[in-house]
Amino acid sequence: MKRIKLLLCILVVTLLCCGCGFFSPQEYICETDDVKSIQIVRLDKYVEGEYRYEYTVLCEIKDTSVFVERLNNLECKVNWGDPKQMNTEYVVIKIDYLNGDYDLLYPNAQLFHRSDSNNYGYFFFDEEQFNALISDYTAE
Repeated sequence: MKRIKLLLCILVVTLLCCGCGFFSPQEYICETDDVKSIQIVRLDKYVEGEYRYEYTVLCEIKDTSVFVERLNNLECKVNWGDPKQMNTEYVVIKIDYLNGDYDLLYPNAQLFHRSDSNNYGYFFFDEEQFNALISDYTAE
């Protein structure tokens, strides 16, 4: 009986940790070599059956290596609760990868499209730094 209770406790703790981002990556890192393109976009509409957003491109990033370096240097914390969802009207960073995957990044919400599946991130980027990065490129 003690063994069953112990196994149940381990199972509950494992499920709680998996649901709160404990086993997910602890920081956001983008690899420059894998990047096809980067855009700053405004999310316009979520397409239900296709699990994707329609968006308006606000800016195409030309020097992706400099942008990725700045992005990787933003202060970032892990959200230990449920991942936040994207909303329409968000201005986000869209990173397209050579293999067809992409990331949508917002200060407190992320969508990672991997192998035709959407996953949501557990990161909180410093909002002031994140918005300053976007402003540096959209103000040009």
